[in-house]
Amino acid sequence: MTQAKCPVCGCEQFYVKDPDDEFEVYEFECREGDVCFDEAADSGQCPEIDESTEIFCNACAWHDRFEKIK
Repeated sequence: MTQAKCPVCGCEQFYVKDPDDEFEVYEFECREGDVCFDEAADSGQCPEIDESTEIFCNACAWHDRFEKIK
């Protein structure tokens, strides 16, 4: 199984900010091109992620569009 990694530090954990509350974040991994949110996250609450969604690395300052790690 291939997993997306941060292009700067190699971390496999990312997060996206809630579009309605920038202080609320949802952690995820990208496995085989699929977004896999943290099991603790309520799937009904998780935002949609598409190619242009801004995502953030969980370990360093890198952030860019989702398409950059797919």
